[in-house]
Amino acid sequence: MNWQEFFNMGNHGLYVWWSYGVTFVAIILLLLAFSWYKKKLLAKVKSHAKDKTPKARKVVTEQITE
Repeated sequence: MNWQEFFNMGNHGLYVWWSYGVTFVAIILLLLAFSWYKKKLLAKVKSHAKDKTPKARKVVTEQITE
């Protein structure tokens, strides 16, 4: 077996490698979206914690860091 046969995959290579590419891009986009959402959510929680009493702020901060 040579590399050309491996990448061609019995004339199904285009479909197979396209599927891998689309899956890889989708996973990367999901990770980026999750990271963005997490940052946004933590900022929102921290801003709400500033409005609360010092005791409530401490509880919220401890929950975020866990």
